[in-house]
Amino acid sequence: MNKGQKFIETKEFKRFAEFCDACIRYKYIGICYGLPGVGKTLSSRYYSNWDSIEKQIAYKTANNIGLDADEKILEARTIFYTAPAVRATKMTEQINLIGSRMNMVRTMYKVLTKGEEENYTTDAYEDIDLIIVDEIDRLKVQNLEQLRDIYDRNDIAMILIGMPGIEKRLARYPQLYSRIGFAHEFDKLSKDETHHILEYKWEELGLSIKLEDFSDYEAITSIIKITGGNFRLIQRLFTQIERILEINQLETITTEVVEAARDSLVIGIK
Repeated sequence: MNKGQKFIETKEFKRFAEFCDACIRYKYIGICYGLPGVGKTLSSRYYSNWDSIEKQIAYKTANNIGLDADEKILEARTIFYTAPAVRATKMTEQINLIGSRMNMVRTMYKVLTKGEEENYTTDAYEDIDLIIVDEIDRLKVQNLEQLRDIYDRNDIAMILIGMPGIEKRLARYPQLYSRIGFAHEFDKLSKDETHHILEYKWEELGLSIKLEDFSDYEAITSIIKITGGNFRLIQRLFTQIERILEINQLETITTEVVEAARDSLVIGIK
């Protein structure tokens, strides 16, 4: 079975990308909120290409800087940061460090591949257009003030991502809220989009959907009902489906397989 997972650019992701582009264009602070599991974090990481950038800047020693970099580091203009679950006293320092590492790796990559001179900048946000801060619900007012200070001191956009209701909470802090230009609600997948994603999930397992086969239709209907358009739940359910297919040496996803996979999960209220 194919273990690789391909990011699917859903309609909701495209709306999110347009929202990010608008924040960059007008250099505003934007709020993005949505229920758990709808794809906010995954979309943010994909938009910023963070899976690739994070590996390139996570060097261990000075001698490694730039050795594992590629052209993607030259295109990187977004910082993705997850708010810590503990006290965030060093949050500004941590975000600055991410920007500095990106600049350092970018410079060393140019030195190693293009023969350019080493010319490091002291500006952690040079060539950075956007900072995305995930899990904003974890932060207290003093931490939000740190983010406002970063925004005020640098000519860049910022997006704050959290749960529904975060927009009302932030409204209680007028100094920050007055700088917010856009708000975006990240919705769950529609029925048609869920069906589209399921076709990819079948393909990842090395299977093909035969809509004329009632067992396939029944399995799809069951999955749509169970997951309710929640992207994370679809991912978790298919992890269990794959496990059940392998254990039982099956080559078809049936409602029995789907129900067995569902019983292996802890599913809350969607």
